[in-house]
Amino acid sequence: MSGEISSILSGALMQEARLDVLANNAANVNTIGFKEDKVFRIPDSSRPVWETPDGTPLKGMTLNTEVAIPVASYVNMEQGRLIETHNALDVSIDGKGLFVVQGMGKNLYTRKGSFTLNQDGTLVTQDGFPVMGQGGPITINGKEVEITQDGTIVVDGQEMDKLNLVEFPDSVRMLKAGDACFEPADPNVQPTQAQSASVLQGYVEGSNVDPIRVMTEMIDVLRGYESYQKAMLSMNDIVSKTVNEVGKIT
Repeated sequence: MSGEISSILSGALMQEARLDVLANNAANVNTIGFKEDKVFRIPDSSRPVWETPDGTPLKGMTLNTEVAIPVASYVNMEQGRLIETHNALDVSIDGKGLFVVQGMGKNLYTRKGSFTLNQDGTLVTQDGFPVMGQGGPITINGKEVEITQDGTIVVDGQEMDKLNLVEFPDSVRMLKAGDACFEPADPNVQPTQAQSASVLQGYVEGSNVDPIRVMTEMIDVLRGYESYQKAMLSMNDIVSKTVNEVGKIT
């Protein structure tokens, strides 16, 4: 009987884990540059280590030695919708690619192009991370700023620098590292220069969360969780009857 209860509990915890991820996605529907987490079922919950769809080893979530939650998540790096802002320092990437910024003592990667200038005239993210160009951190001293489709930055008619746009293979698993920033799960993986990225000035990239789909998935998860609850209550009734009635003198 303990095996059946463990199986039901594992299923309920799986739905709970899915709901946590979906709720976070839903809360960030309007967050600029946000990338949703996708939940997938681990095919073999008897192993202590599983692989993601891209082949990256990933530890599963374990409640105890008998009950494992057979789900994990990965970041969906697909492009979100582009939002026009008319701000000269807002830039978005149409196509595959990432901006390079310096944060937490290392290079981080983002598609959140809502940039600004700090007191030194350095182009930075909203968190103050310097945005990297081909020659290092980008400095802008001037009034009229134009950013071309290939990322070239022209200030008052003079070319100053070029945005460093990179990309990773689709098989590389990315981890979240702060506000809409990412880094590869394997620190030894190095990016290459983006080949098909087109920069749009005066636009930012919105979240890639589909609100209708995520709400539909949340409803489905809640129904699944309720089903496991009912099964658990039913199993509890069976156990209670077994304890109270088996061996009872009639």
